[in-house]
Amino acid sequence: MKIAIVGGGTGGHVYPGIAVARAFKEKSEIIFLGQKDKIEGEEVPKAGFKLIPISASPISRRLSFSLFRTGWNLLRGTFQSFFILRKFRPDIILGTGGYVAAPALLGAVFLKIPIILHEQNAFPSLTNRLLSRRARVVCISFPPAEKFFPRANKVVLTGNPVRPEVTNYCREKAREELGLKGEDRLVLIAGGSQGAKSLNTAVVRWLKNNEIKKDWKIVHSTGKKNYQDVINYYKKLGVNPKEKKYLTLAPYIENMAQFLAASDLFVGRAGATTVSEIITRGLPAILIPYPYAAEDHQTANARYLEENKAAIILPDEELEEGKLASLVEELLNDPKNLGKMSKNSSNLGWKDSIEKISQEIESVFREKKRGKEGGEDHGN
Repeated sequence: MKIAIVGGGTGGHVYPGIAVARAFKEKSEIIFLGQKDKIEGEEVPKAGFKLIPISASPISRRLSFSLFRTGWNLLRGTFQSFFILRKFRPDIILGTGGYVAAPALLGAVFLKIPIILHEQNAFPSLTNRLLSRRARVVCISFPPAEKFFPRANKVVLTGNPVRPEVTNYCREKAREELGLKGEDRLVLIAGGSQGAKSLNTAVVRWLKNNEIKKDWKIVHSTGKKNYQDVINYYKKLGVNPKEKKYLTLAPYIENMAQFLAASDLFVGRAGATTVSEIITRGLPAILIPYPYAAEDHQTANARYLEENKAAIILPDEELEEGKLASLVEELLNDPKNLGKMSKNSSNLGWKDSIEKISQEIESVFREKKRGKEGGEDHGN
């Protein structure tokens, strides 16, 4: 089998494609289409797969000159994809979202290559919504997404692939490695690899102005570009973070799987990858959706967890009001409620997402093969 995979711009679009590619690596020939100067340009080759660059631009939400650039790059990228795909002759193309997926999928439409889409968020991307009618299957990660694909041929709830190390990391081992005792409560605070300035500021104010119980431990990942700003802010407030024995301050957490396994509460943004990982681990959460995310999809992700009593949404603008401190303290002081949230979170998690998506790919491949043997061309 030959598989082409396209998606990029953010880790949320790239990592699911890599996870699926790894599942087919031994039995299939695989290429990725994307942009070299985006995250896929680094992560795809690092994972051992070939990335072929194509042109693409984000769609402007307002009437401006950038619309012409978007249109030109869409046209150019579609032609590039057409010739790349015609040469590679994939049996299937998997689209995982992001504006870079649009030209590649349009190229696949012209070549009548079967399309499978994977949507990571509760509110689907524009690319996936527009092209869902052309797809054989749309794989969704959260039930609320289904209503946005009324004309899709088939919608399947598969969940969002999570790295095996996140799923499999032993909690007891992780806590032992981090030196945590049985009664310790670990709060993991992370705003993503780029950090979240508003969250960082709220955490510093909380830890300066509130007393922390001796069995509470705080791990705060600031984001690489914000780390020094956080240190400077502590100094401005007359606080030395190194003197706070309960606090681990880091620009970035390399072994996130270990900390997710060891934690009792997560605080951070509500991107698709983050949300998928915390429900896979059964972590209760305080989610602060990024207010400028495309079409506010992070709020949709967080709302799904809140409606299922696995998380509490804290709007970004309310961080200034000191609500973060009161919410964390309220949850940590109520182990019974924290335990219920943990169970609810675990019930939402999908541990077999890769297998489910793989089954859909193989099913479409078999259908295509039968069509060829019968002398038919079913198209998309």
